[in-house]
Amino acid sequence: MSQLSVEEAAQRLNFPGGRNALYKYLRAHAGFQGTIAPYSLVFQGFFVVIDGQYERGRQTIYTQTTKVTTRGLTFIAQLMNEHPPEVKTTARNKTSGRRKKYSTQHKHHKTNPTPDSA
Repeated sequence: MSQLSVEEAAQRLNFPGGRNALYKYLRAHAGFQGTIAPYSLVFQGFFVVIDGQYERGRQTIYTQTTKVTTRGLTFIAQLMNEHPPEVKTTARNKTSGRRKKYSTQHKHHKTNPTPDSA
């Protein structure tokens, strides 16, 4: 059974926002706790959770990594059909990526005060 990282799954599914947005979506719609899939979805073969560890000084750090199976890709695609992900527009999208040039007409120039006729 093929296993993909969540980042690779987001790329294959063209998920807007990438890996982090997909995790947020899965927390909202599939019961993920943080970055870990719920046991029921692991049991059904949609996801695999891999236990790992590494040493930091004298301390052992335990980790869990979620992988997406081919069945999981289908599951996420069906979820996306039922609950379309929100596509956020960024400031760059709104301005088409171009910055406005500063116009010299709007500069505030000091002018010589007019003499009072009083």
